[in-house]
Amino acid sequence: MKPLSWRFFFTTLTVDLPLEEIVDEVRDFDERFGIILRKHLALLGWWCFLNLAIGVPGMFLFKGWLWYFMLMNMTWGIINFAVVLWIFDHVFLRRFVEGNVFQRFEVQRHVEQMLLLNIGLDTAYIFAGLWLKALAAIPGMPYPELWLGFGWSVILQGAFLFVHDNIFHYLHRANFRKCKPFLEDVMETQMELRREGVT
Repeated sequence: MKPLSWRFFFTTLTVDLPLEEIVDEVRDFDERFGIILRKHLALLGWWCFLNLAIGVPGMFLFKGWLWYFMLMNMTWGIINFAVVLWIFDHVFLRRFVEGNVFQRFEVQRHVEQMLLLNIGLDTAYIFAGLWLKALAAIPGMPYPELWLGFGWSVILQGAFLFVHDNIFHYLHRANFRKCKPFLEDVMETQMELRREGVT
């Protein structure tokens, strides 16, 4: 797997995802896992670029709560892009590519669990944003524009990430379900061999 390049963000979203085609369970699982994760990262990368492309000029164009909204979106863009780079390196370059078939299944399950954790965090972001908005509405609260701008930004980010993570969690689950019967057969065969003393 090559290091992440700018071309990745332009070509990845157009790659076909053959979820219904089964030729070779393990090879197809590997290929689909890679496509799903690359699409996940590319879409999140585009969301980061959009936040930065709107946030930077927005900070020069707007005042009041919109200025804080743009500032927070720009910050989210930077943080999420760091997450994209880390996931690409951690999952692709270090864990998935180097592992054997069982380790690759474990990596896929790990990604699913991380997405479930993220979905919980995304929900928390939405509620945190609502709380920040509520702070802005309290009479006499210092910096109401800051709380309002940050609140709307956190709600927007949480809502996008909630939809994004749910879609990709579903795709990873669908990919695993396609290969689960094969994996169960292989594990059953291995257990039989162990019972017979063959290693």
